[in-house]
Amino acid sequence: MSNAIRRRILPAIVFAVFFVVTCAGLSFGAPAQGMRLYVLLNGTMTIDKGYLTAMKDVGKPITIPIPAFLIVHPKGLVLFDTGMNPDHMGEALKTAELPVQSEDQKLPNQLKKLGYSVSDIRYVVLSHMHVDHAGGMNLFPKATFVVQKDELKAAWWPEPFQRFAYVLPDYEGTRNFNFMQLDSDWDLFGDGTIRIIRTIGHSQGHQSAVVKLPKTGTLILTGDAAFMDDNLKGVVPGIVWSPEKAMESIERIKWEKERSGGAIWFSHDPDFFKTLRLVPEYYE
Repeated sequence: MSNAIRRRILPAIVFAVFFVVTCAGLSFGAPAQGMRLYVLLNGTMTIDKGYLTAMKDVGKPITIPIPAFLIVHPKGLVLFDTGMNPDHMGEALKTAELPVQSEDQKLPNQLKKLGYSVSDIRYVVLSHMHVDHAGGMNLFPKATFVVQKDELKAAWWPEPFQRFAYVLPDYEGTRNFNFMQLDSDWDLFGDGTIRIIRTIGHSQGHQSAVVKLPKTGTLILTGDAAFMDDNLKGVVPGIVWSPEKAMESIERIKWEKERSGGAIWFSHDPDFFKTLRLVPEYYE
């Protein structure tokens, strides 16, 4: 190869390598410094375990946590799920004991402990819009809500068998809120630190979040895509729009764990939840 050809080709090669490295950095770059994640226990409720594990322990009462997760990112505060509004839970869960929520467990009071207010939240990512995840939507009129478009449709006009889980008072005042409507995966800040992944099955538009923290590493916030470890081992979740899609999403979550070397976090597993550090402690 002549020197002239080398001089023409070399810059193109250098640019190609730079482009590939840069793109890789955008998708899988280092976690943003200063990121941290808080676990907010929004209350508890007692249900039949069969709602969570359709083929196991049906008829066994179980008291489950109702959480939300606050992610502090250099580009803004992100809340994953909004917990429950106890005033609306009785209508949805006629067979369950009434939920328990202390004054301290209300989201505005937990945020206040950390020096924040509801108006400080930039994004609210909803795993889905069931009564125990969308109960606090009306608290955040200034936030942008990140939700799958088909989940919005399901919430406003649910199938008859889903109506018990979607409670209109939770979100009827949000029609004029700002919604980012997704129909696929999404990298929230474009830096790989908070990825929204589509994990339908529990509901038509369910999504989970993959959060990359500087010290803790990758955390997969499942929402209700997997209630507990039993579901990862093949026990079908009890409340599902589509069992087939639900199990496909569980396989995707397991793949995300294998790919990232991270940890799977369940929303409603009481034994798992006991291992977590709650507000004001955090993960970084």
